[in-house]
Amino acid sequence: MRSEHLLHRAMMSGIKEMVFIVKVEPDGEFTYAFINEEAKIRSGLSEEDYGKPIRFIQDNEVTNTLYRQYHEVLSSGEDVIYKDSYRSLSGETYYSKTRLSPLCDELGQCEYITALVTDITESTWAERSAIESKKRAVESRERFRSLFEHNLDAIMYLNLDGKIESLNHAAEDLFSGENIMGFHYTEWISSTDHLQTTDTFRSAMNGKAESLRLSVKISKEEKIEGLSIFVPVLFNHKVTGIYWILKDMTGEMNALRSFQDSEKKFRIIAENAQDLITLVDHRGLIIYTSPSYKRLLGYDETDFEGKPFSFGVEDKYLNEMDASFLTAIREDRPFKLQVRQLKGNGTPIWTEVQGTPVFDEGDVFSYMVVISRDITLTKQYESKLKHFAYHDSLTGLPNRRMLEEEMKKELVKEDTVFSVLILDIDHFKTINDTMGHDTGDAVIEEFANRLSASVRRSDLEVRHGGDEFVILLYDVGDKGVLSQIAKKILLSVRKPWTLQGELFEVTTSIGMTVVNEKNYSSEEILKAADDALYKAKEQGKNTYSITLLN
Repeated sequence: MRSEHLLHRAMMSGIKEMVFIVKVEPDGEFTYAFINEEAKIRSGLSEEDYGKPIRFIQDNEVTNTLYRQYHEVLSSGEDVIYKDSYRSLSGETYYSKTRLSPLCDELGQCEYITALVTDITESTWAERSAIESKKRAVESRERFRSLFEHNLDAIMYLNLDGKIESLNHAAEDLFSGENIMGFHYTEWISSTDHLQTTDTFRSAMNGKAESLRLSVKISKEEKIEGLSIFVPVLFNHKVTGIYWILKDMTGEMNALRSFQDSEKKFRIIAENAQDLITLVDHRGLIIYTSPSYKRLLGYDETDFEGKPFSFGVEDKYLNEMDASFLTAIREDRPFKLQVRQLKGNGTPIWTEVQGTPVFDEGDVFSYMVVISRDITLTKQYESKLKHFAYHDSLTGLPNRRMLEEEMKKELVKEDTVFSVLILDIDHFKTINDTMGHDTGDAVIEEFANRLSASVRRSDLEVRHGGDEFVILLYDVGDKGVLSQIAKKILLSVRKPWTLQGELFEVTTSIGMTVVNEKNYSSEEILKAADDALYKAKEQGKNTYSITLLN
């Protein structure tokens, strides 16, 4: 008995491969008779699934694959080895090699089939990485590298808890290779600045980019004075992360303090500063502008003298600028705001404006020192980073993340009506294998263009992954209209394709479902459309099918 117990434990827990024993039922069905622990962990199956027909447990695609292989074992009476992929409970894709072996009785009748599933994910990715991953990542890597990695300012991505998740090369250089990953951003900020910095971070969490000048510890012995900009990544007014952009302004801040001690030193600084330096008197009139006005705005220094402090700023910011100016004087504290102003040639730029009131020995206001920095690129970075977060790099279409957001919006409406289409390219693997992945990418791009041309501009076309696309048709609930749209797409895709000088045919299969109530989850809706796609494939591809949610 002890030997049998040890053998059972070895089968259940000692074998790291997945082991399934499948019973061949008299009615031709297949049921699970045994599943070891490794298989339970990876597949989510349990002993409660014993005796149930496998087709009732697995989805259609998995069932068809398994039954096809099982029937081959029964017909040949020999071991069958095949490779496959599957998704774990966490959503990760794994690759496997499975050996199916028949177990027959004395009469040669096969009663059971054993399945030994070996994980070959690592070797599979190793084989593919040299060919596929580099090609597909080139464009997105280059974009990210230019916007993030090669930026001269230090950029760190913070999660919603304020912890650093990634950083660019400039940040690594600034912190001299210290490991700052996973730490809260306040670990590097002086305790005296914590309150002000926390307020700025909260403003970014509320969707408003903010900046402030503060001291940042870059090592145990060294700190810098920098301009910290907290830029929210927003979608539909929801913040999904924060970019902390840190510009080392130690030199500029030291220069500003020198200016406060000596007008002569101030002149030297002003003449060499990259930012705009402006002095404004108690009347709100400009009494001095730095030479950088010519370089940045295209005006001579004297063009602004005697003009109002807000000269050249777009009208909608005037009230905010006047109020900030007066509050800074009344409360003896700096102000900062972001405004758009016009260059001499009429081109608008974004500037970060920070004003510091200066008082004489009798605490009488003397003038306002205003430092304005061109942050146009920062604003562009914010917009582009948001775009990259919600769009596919190959086709430029919205991605899975945007689809989820849009479906959530539609499902909270009282009288929601919309339709969901799932499409993929028929025989796309053959195109990839025979013509190469560059051609495969070109087919995906052209396929996306044809989809966009076949639906309304107001509809949402999404690259869901690989050669699978999803279309969300707003306010469409009529099956007749759906059929017309599907036929239009099929016709557009069937038109002749010419890529790299070669003429060939491409077709697609379409699965569709209609949503006219909000009691379904996005997963249920996509599952219904995917089931319809499977039916279209079974009908011979190059067609469409509709599955109703109810």
